[in-house]
Amino acid sequence: MSTTAVITGAGRGIGRALARHLADVGHQVVVTDIDGDAAERVAAEIGCGAVGFAQNVRDIASHRMIAEEAATRGTLKVWVNNAGVLFAGDAWKQSDEEIATILEVNVRGVMAGSAAAVAQMGAGGGAILNVASISALTPVPGLALYAATKAAVLSYTTSLQGDLAHAGMPIRARALCPDVVGTQMVTSHATDPGAAMLFSGPKPLDEDAVARAGMALIDSRQLFRVLPRWRGVLVRGVDVVPSIGLPMLRVMRKLGDRRQARA
Repeated sequence: MSTTAVITGAGRGIGRALARHLADVGHQVVVTDIDGDAAERVAAEIGCGAVGFAQNVRDIASHRMIAEEAATRGTLKVWVNNAGVLFAGDAWKQSDEEIATILEVNVRGVMAGSAAAVAQMGAGGGAILNVASISALTPVPGLALYAATKAAVLSYTTSLQGDLAHAGMPIRARALCPDVVGTQMVTSHATDPGAAMLFSGPKPLDEDAVARAGMALIDSRQLFRVLPRWRGVLVRGVDVVPSIGLPMLRVMRKLGDRRQARA
């Protein structure tokens, strides 16, 4: 019987790249995005029976409906919670709508998607890949809301794996934590002063390279992976001694300010 893979937020960026790789290894992919037309375009590009649907991941019931739709096309084996949003600026200046949106998309969407995937996969097993961020591991001035939601995704994923192991369910839960990726979500903040940290480090990662790392993680025993690994070591050092790390981050934020100004 054929197998299926669901990827949320796959109308572009990392999600689109993951959808292509999952199709390449034989899964019939179900592409979802809040932009239904984008989801359908990606599915058409992939071919091989791929389908695209409009989905607002803030709607908890929508995840169950997508899981049921995927199951009509084959055995659900992979679920990728990739959909996410990013708002930048001082933490206390975020609007009520921005706070609600980022929590509902980045956190509630991941939890609801994971729950729907587990319920559908059951004893047949499979894998859940949650796209978090390196910001889950360290303070990120200017991106406090985003970092907090990604820290929640990482914590939820590792705890979910504990629950699955305790229940004896053969489902792997994994979290991918990439550094800044050159996606539209990032480039759209090129002139946003609050997003300076996004432009303070090395060249942004390529979305396809991130997708390949995600594919490797799905089959790995590792619970989460930071990309690139050396950045993970660096940010952990900042997190261990925040009294030293935060002043360093202020310097990096100023560097990002200068790069934005030049751009």
